[in-house]
Amino acid sequence: MIDPSTVESGTPPRRFRLPGGESVMVRAISPQDKQRLQAYMRNLSASTRRNRFLGAINELAPAELDRLTRMDGPDSLALIAFARTGEETVMVAEAVQVIASGSQRCEFALSVTDGWQRRGLGTLLLWNMECRARVLGASYLIGEVLRTNEVMKGLARKAGFAIQGPFTDARLVEIVKDLSIPQTAAPPCRELFLESRSIAA
Repeated sequence: MIDPSTVESGTPPRRFRLPGGESVMVRAISPQDKQRLQAYMRNLSASTRRNRFLGAINELAPAELDRLTRMDGPDSLALIAFARTGEETVMVAEAVQVIASGSQRCEFALSVTDGWQRRGLGTLLLWNMECRARVLGASYLIGEVLRTNEVMKGLARKAGFAIQGPFTDARLVEIVKDLSIPQTAAPPCRELFLESRSIAA
């Protein structure tokens, strides 16, 4: 098992290479990212925002923005991803995970900006969340997904998640991965914590 201290706040940014050759940098969020995160959320399409927040929103409320940008510890973490677009470095994805004290469930959610979907970035973030959940001793990685979100359900199946229902909310299903099952398709989790900043997603 990897030392859990390696996933504490202050973990340095990691650079990864997607299957198409694009380079992305992933790091923990900070309170200084409030405006950046809000701009990212506003720029998502309505359907992508709905899939991420399980309902219609236009932007994050101040309290939610504050909460997300302070999720920088091992049991409550938000990651943001950046890529070069022309001459600019822009935020292209975000992912959050929460493990309640004493729980074996690690709950997560993620989004990828519309222009960067279907490039392997969602798979990379899922792998990242899974690795951190394994390090922290979680037994299950769980996400709530709209029944109509076929893209996320397809991504989850590819990553080894089961889709469970019915849910207490008829609009939703749970995607669940049993972390007691050894990794097979993804690179070993130890790769995430090595000094190398580039791996194939």
